[in-house]
Amino acid sequence: MRSDRGGDGERRWLRNAGLAMQMGLSLVAGIVVGWGIGYWLDRLLGTEPWLMVLFTLLGIASGFLEMFRIAQRLSQEGEDPPRGCPGG
Repeated sequence: MRSDRGGDGERRWLRNAGLAMQMGLSLVAGIVVGWGIGYWLDRLLGTEPWLMVLFTLLGIASGFLEMFRIAQRLSQEGEDPPRGCPGG
């Protein structure tokens, strides 16, 4: 039988670790998807390398935006008052 010692803390740590991994993956995915779309459009339209550069920059921006949203979510969770306290 598993003891319940540190159950909430362990769950919180695992959730935060998962969100940290999601931050990194969202940045990489945004860059790769943006690069892929730009590369494909450049080949299709013969505009090499301009659309690849543009869509890669858009992918970087979207990845950073998603990282910022996840960081906000993490910081808001840290500000919640503990259970049993007024307002919590």
